[in-house]
Amino acid sequence: MPVATAVPDALTPMLRHRLETSLPPQQRSLICNALNNLLHSVRNVPAVTRTPPPSDRTSDWPMAQNYLRLVTPVPGSQAGPFSADEQRTVHLVHYLHEVETATPLEVSADPAVQRPESQIHAHLRQELRREFQLLPCELPLTWRELAICDIAAKLLASALRLGFQPTEVRVVGAQELPPEAGRHRGGLRLNLAAWHAAAPPPPALDASPDPNVWDPDNPLGNGLDLLRARLQMDWTGLTPLPRH
Repeated sequence: MPVATAVPDALTPMLRHRLETSLPPQQRSLICNALNNLLHSVRNVPAVTRTPPPSDRTSDWPMAQNYLRLVTPVPGSQAGPFSADEQRTVHLVHYLHEVETATPLEVSADPAVQRPESQIHAHLRQELRREFQLLPCELPLTWRELAICDIAAKLLASALRLGFQPTEVRVVGAQELPPEAGRHRGGLRLNLAAWHAAAPPPPALDASPDPNVWDPDNPLGNGLDLLRARLQMDWTGLTPLPRH
């Protein structure tokens, strides 16, 4: 898990019990922990949904299966009404299902049209997967995907508070963190920039008045000044010590 800070469990005892009793014993811990991490990552996202909750019991989508396990207890699992927090948790699983089934964002899409939140969220995950592939460090696949989900949710929540939907994400800087005895097993610190494609940051350097003249101070052309992108975010992910 890329976040070492202790946080409250999003799955209450009743929700966790419902999930566990509907799963094979060998999958319970893995799925419960993975879902709890995802729920933690989206806790600050508005999570506006546009589709009905999952209802197809034959669906292959993991979040659809998890949603139905939570709302429909199997024999032997805990029953009873949901608290307000549990209702919110179940809604977040519905939202995560919308994210996993979202259609790709079209390059030619009209920037003036607001897109479903879940579609932008899914697009940010894809943007970050590309950026992580460009990093020079080797990262375990599971750790990387947890980090991507965590960063995408944080970027989306921050951008929505600023009043825009981010469609572009770049890693501006990356630093590997060494392990610290008794605290963690190392990690990664990233500096990220995000913006909407219709409102990019300005060029890093003013364009030359003569496009045929090579500028030795800007040999690759006039790239964007990512440090002036609308959203700047620092993110740190640490690998916690194994539990005994």
